[in-house]
Amino acid sequence: MDIIYENWFIIMLIVLSIIIYFPISLILNKCKNSDSKKIIFIKISISLSCICALVGIASYFYVRIKNNSIEMAENNIVSHISMLAFLALSIPGILMFMFSNIKPPKPDKYSLKQDNYIDFSNYLNKRLLLNNYQEVYGEENLRIYKKIVKKNKHYIIDFKTEEFTEDIYNDLYDNKMVPIMEKDLKEMQNRIYRSLYVTYIISVDRLTSYFSEFVKGLEQDRRYFSLPVGISFGGKKIYIATEIKGFEMIELKRMKKEVLEILKISKRQ
Repeated sequence: MDIIYENWFIIMLIVLSIIIYFPISLILNKCKNSDSKKIIFIKISISLSCICALVGIASYFYVRIKNNSIEMAENNIVSHISMLAFLALSIPGILMFMFSNIKPPKPDKYSLKQDNYIDFSNYLNKRLLLNNYQEVYGEENLRIYKKIVKKNKHYIIDFKTEEFTEDIYNDLYDNKMVPIMEKDLKEMQNRIYRSLYVTYIISVDRLTSYFSEFVKGLEQDRRYFSLPVGISFGGKKIYIATEIKGFEMIELKRMKKEVLEILKISKRQ
């Protein structure tokens, strides 16, 4: 009977947590800088729920070790309250993270030293060769570089177009990149410990809406990591995609650090 009651209580708590999520979501959506406030709420929710979970686990083992009794540990009030608090606090945060439609942050901007693609591409070529990359494909307005680090494949795509559109990107990926990376893509899919890292350096003369969306970031796969970098000769700017602070992926942070080092860009720019 106690088990049935406890199960119903947990179900009711989960339902209540879901109900609580909706007014919180509405309030945060109406706030200025709502995305930043959502992120703060998610972090607080995750932090407090983790603390409650740790208290509950610690309390369970403390009572069990002290009294040498599994039954007493299972009936421990502190552990029950802590785990229920974990549910109550974590569910709204998880729902906020999954369904709050937080917009990706704007890309970081840096000054571009070169004013034309030829100078920039030649400079990039020299810097990449110094950083152990090898050119594996080259044609007018397109160079593809590759290096291998601990059996993981790293690619850097140097591509130039007047305007960057979805059709141009699809053509670049399907007809140029896939044939070159085909073996590595299959290897990545078949072997869990292999990853593929692709940095897109897209140079344009004129900005487009697709270019602006592209440099905000691409969806990441479990073992396929992509970092968009935009080069605008019209505005003499470098755009590098950035992630929500506190939720950055280690792999992308490393890729961004490498790009900054290759292009000799100071983070303080």
